Amino acid sequence: MKNVFVIFGFISSILAVILSITPLYKLALFPVIIAFLCGLGLVFLSRKKQIKTKAIQYIFLLSIIALSFTIYKSIFQKAEVGNTEELEKRDESSEEEAIKELEDIEIDI
Repeated sequence: MKNVFVIFGFISSILAVILSITPLYKLALFPVIIAFLCGLGLVFLSRKKQIKTKAIQYIFLLSIIALSFTIYKSIFQKAEVGNTEELEKRDESSEEEAIKELEDIEIDI
């Protein structure tokens, strides 16, 4: 049981760190929660049996790092929208060009 918690905790905490660095940082919350739950399970198991706590510390450390990256990105990252007028002009001009090209095409029946 201990090994399952350790492996699952490490995998989820490393996945959380990777996701928190990428643009998919909002999805990193799920592995962080799973890693915390595995860490808590290991804490309760370590109280019953004498288990080394290094793995527990690493799982919590990686989870805290991932959580801090996620919170930092969600606070300080702004969603910027570019100039939409230029895009609308390009769409109109490309539509006009497409209509002209279609009018120029002669279909032989």
